[in-house]
This record gives sequence, C-alpha cells and structure tokens, in this order.
Amino acid sequence: MRQQRWGKVKVIGLVLLTYVFAKFQGGFASWFLFYSSLVFLAYELLTYFFLFFGLEVVREIDRNRLQNGDDVIVTIRLRRRFWFPLGWNMVLEPLPDRLAGVYEPHRQLVFPWFKREVEFRYVIPNLPRGYYRLGDCVVSGGDFFGFIERRKVYPLTHEFLVYPTYQTIEHWALGDGSFSGNVHVSHRRSDDVAAVRGVREYHRGDRLSQIHWRASARGTGLKTKEFEHQAMNQAVFFLDVEKASYQKLPENLFETAVKLTASLIAYANRNLYHYGLVYKQHERISIPAAISHSHFLHVFDQLARVMPQGSDAFSRVVGREALEQPQGVTLILVTPRVEKELIGRLIALSQKGRRIQLFFVHAEASISAEQRKTLQLLTASKVSCTAIHIDHDEWKRIGGA
Repeated sequence: MRQQRWGKVKVIGLVLLTYVFAKFQGGFASWFLFYSSLVFLAYELLTYFFLFFGLEVVREIDRNRLQNGDDVIVTIRLRRRFWFPLGWNMVLEPLPDRLAGVYEPHRQLVFPWFKREVEFRYVIPNLPRGYYRLGDCVVSGGDFFGFIERRKVYPLTHEFLVYPTYQTIEHWALGDGSFSGNVHVSHRRSDDVAAVRGVREYHRGDRLSQIHWRASARGTGLKTKEFEHQAMNQAVFFLDVEKASYQKLPENLFETAVKLTASLIAYANRNLYHYGLVYKQHERISIPAAISHSHFLHVFDQLARVMPQGSDAFSRVVGREALEQPQGVTLILVTPRVEKELIGRLIALSQKGRRIQLFFVHAEASISAEQRKTLQLLTASKVSCTAIHIDHDEWKRIGGA
C-alpha cells in the first residue's frame, strides 16, 4: 500500500490553521470553520483506515477454453462489508505476458457510493492460440478531495487456454489408400468372450479392460486380449518444436504446423482412430494413443501450450520416441525442415516395418529442387510425404505423395 505524498500533512495543517485562526479571530464564523475542519478530518481518517477494510475483489472469466480468434469476457466484482461512501477506486487489470505489447492494461474508475457490490466487465479480443494467465489485480483508492490515495495488490490467478483452429478434412489416406490396417469396430466389447482369439504381450496404451488377468497371473508379465477384427487404426503425431527449425522463417509457419496437426487429430477423433502426440519443448510430452473426449481435450491442451522453443534436435526426438511406440502404430511427422539425420532415421524406421507419413510445411511458393529430391528419396523408402504451403489452409483431402 502507499499513500499520496504530503496528503496527511496537508489535512493536519488545515485543521491547525483553522484552529489558530479561530483563536486569534474569534467569533462564530471562525469557530464554525474549525469545527467543520474537524468533520473533514474525521472523514479523511475513516477513509484512510477503512478504504480497503472488508473490501473483497473477485474475478471471473466466462470460459477457460477458447479457440483462436475468440474473445474472453472478464468480470470484476468489488464487495464491501459496509456502505459508507469512502471515495473512489481505480482497478488495474494486468495483461498476460504475450499480450503486453498488443493491448493496454484495463483500467476502470469506480465510485461505489452506497453500494456494497460493484461489478464491471471488460473484453480481451481476438486471442491468438496459446496459454494465458491473468495475475494479480491492483486496486487504488482515495478520498473525494484528493488528499489520500492508497494502493493494494490482490493476489488473483486465472488461467485459460486458446485452442488452435482446425479445418474439417473430408478424406485422409496414406499412399495405399488406407490408414493403418483393419477397420475399427467401435461396438466390439472387451468382455465379449466369443470375440477373444488369443493373448499377446501388453503394449503401452492398452486399456485396462483389455488385460487378460488370468494369463497375467501366471507370472509371465501382463497379457492383453486379442479380439477378432481388433482395431489397429492408431497414429502418433510428432510435432517439430525445435527452435532452430523455424529460425529465419515466417512466424506463422509454426502456427500452420500446429493447425495442420490439430486438423489431422480432429479427423482421427471423428473417425474413431486412436491417436497420440509427442514433442519435447522444455519437458518431454508423450501422450499414448487413445480415443475419448477427455483424451481429445488433453491433446488439444498441449497443442494450445506448445511453442517453437525446443532445444533438442527433432531427429533425435523422433529416433528416441519412435522406439517407445508399439508396432502397428503409424508415425505422423509435421516439420518445416528435413535434414540429413532425420532422413536417415526415417529410412531406418521404415526398413523395420514402421509406417510413416511426413508432412513438410513450407513458406516458399514452391519447394526447391533439393527438397523435392529429398521427399522423393523418402517416398522411394516407403515414407509417405506431403508438402503443405503456409498459405494453403483449406485441407479437404490429404493423401500420400
């Protein structure tokens, strides 16, 4: 808290001045001025000591998950325990760090008068994708005459995510026209004994309801039931977040990569494919393949937070994380750079029977001859490649190249 400099001295000086004037001048008018100044002093004291006494600040946001370009509505409520008209309040709402240079912090002047609760709203418009945090709320206040001003910081924290926008893809196929094997049977139940054809070793990402507990109890490790027409439509997305991959490139190229990944994930979710997400920014993020509404939100939470700030080479991340994925899972890579080490790792994985699809996002009008030759080399090694331009944001049909 702070108070206006020399404010108290001025108030006390005014009272002393009227007292001295009344002593020397005498009469009704001079003493009336002195007693009036005492009333004024009492008001200033009450304002000073009770300006923030019993004051509660509440902040609410209309939703904590938005989509790129949406507006968020913030509601501020000032609640008091008593109705004495102490003066005015100035509410200063800080902006998240990413918006500090875009918008001005919101300031709202409030005159509570005899109200015990005052409410106002403001809007933060056109939010780009990302993670946002609204911090402490700063409330200033003072008397009507400008002698006293105090300030208090209310520790408030509100977080919200802005999801990337995604396009509705009507068709997405690999080079052979299929996705990853057998057709997904959404109505097949794990407790259908007649559908069980055997057991296999447990793989990471298998549901608990699919575990064969009797076979597992024999001491040979966890076993998973295998069903007739078991679903094999599984894909894991590898998003390139390496900082070096996006240097000297347009800033929105990474947003194109995220938007493409979100569009493909939305397609997989709509068609009941199991999907996961892997990237390494500051921490390793590895979401195993699954399918559910909560899983969809979990994946999009990470897509909202991700930024091109990774220090590990994307090729090393792919080489390390691909070994953690079970056989039969299609590896989907989204990157703006296909360098020598990554090419070698993809060819080696393809030779081991891994199914890989590479999405090359670029900002040039057309890819260079060297890049085209690289994609042709990967295609010859059974790695399906697709080039996506930064300005081409309508992806109705996506297939192998």
